Amino acid sequence: MSNSSSVPRRGVLISGTAAAITGLFAANGAAASAAPAKKPGTAPRPKLKFAADGKFKIVQFNDTQDGPRTDRRTLELMEKVLDTEKPGFALINGDVINGDSKTAAEVKQAINNVVQPMESRRIPWALTFGNHDEDSMPNGTNMSDAKILDFIRSYEFNANSKNDKIQGESNSQLLIASSKSSKPAFGIWLLDSNRYAPKTVGGQDFEGLMSYDWIRPEQIAWYREASKATENRYGKVQSLMFFHIPLWEHHHMWYGSQFTSNDADHEKAVKKHSIERAKNEAIYTGAFNSGMFTALQERGDVRGVYCGHDHINTFKGDYYGIELGYGPGTGFGTYGLGGTENHELRGARVFELDENKDGVYTGTRTVFAKDLGIDMSTKAQPVDEPLPMP
Repeated sequence: MSNSSSVPRRGVLISGTAAAITGLFAANGAAASAAPAKKPGTAPRPKLKFAADGKFKIVQFNDTQDGPRTDRRTLELMEKVLDTEKPGFALINGDVINGDSKTAAEVKQAINNVVQPMESRRIPWALTFGNHDEDSMPNGTNMSDAKILDFIRSYEFNANSKNDKIQGESNSQLLIASSKSSKPAFGIWLLDSNRYAPKTVGGQDFEGLMSYDWIRPEQIAWYREASKATENRYGKVQSLMFFHIPLWEHHHMWYGSQFTSNDADHEKAVKKHSIERAKNEAIYTGAFNSGMFTALQERGDVRGVYCGHDHINTFKGDYYGIELGYGPGTGFGTYGLGGTENHELRGARVFELDENKDGVYTGTRTVFAKDLGIDMSTKAQPVDEPLPMP
């Protein structure tokens, strides 16, 4: 789908809304104590662990984006993926809920619905925040991202760390210990890509630019320092990074160009960057280029960067040695392809790790609801009532 055909759908979502943590948890599922954020220059101990066969899976859900009566198929999809893949860690990569909730209790119910598939299976899990997670605030819920973070950290198997003063509410580093020792064999970075651009900067508005925020310099500085501290303690630890809103480089990779967006450029980029799967809507980046990608190039410890946000984009590719890609949108309660095919791309992304292989990270693949026997009809199917709170 071309950029122009998808702008109105995203525009509707934007118009009503504009307005380091470490310390995780043991492989046996016991929650870590709520330790304060590590001081600069220190590195965490691994709290996740490879299985005895040296393998580990990560499942990425994103854009579950529903209210206190989540569409039952969203939960069915999550449950079937978890039961089939049996990951060592799962995350919902932003836009966990929408703005339908009218009370703080309803916000908690909406979140509880989509974290129970992991929590009930004793699978370590975490959330990053997207641009919609605070959308209930105008309803008087008072549930900011910071308060949501406080709430989710009460779950036994949640792996989010206590917030500190760094920009954003979900910046974290998770290390996965080798099956053979306590030394980390791989890592996971979680960042908050923030919400919307401010109304003005330097007295100028953002008309003509994307209306989304960007990863801020202090977050990049935190990543760089934490990465250096990890290397000093353990050596270079290869990792994957997750946040909600895509980088400018996601666009540049797809088109093989910085300042044009045409199919002829894309055809060349497919070969150059080994691009797989589809782009069905525009790539909605932050208003400014944050510089995150150049920091990743400098440090050389991130193998792939995966986002959500654009529900019906599923592509990935190799952009100058770093994979850039999307997880498909998971939630049945938000926009999809439209028409009779609206739910065709509901799904998840699976990442495979094997510490016995060079580089540890062996690849990623998508899993779709349509292949798991889930009802694809367009009619909404909300649960009769929210899942019981723990």
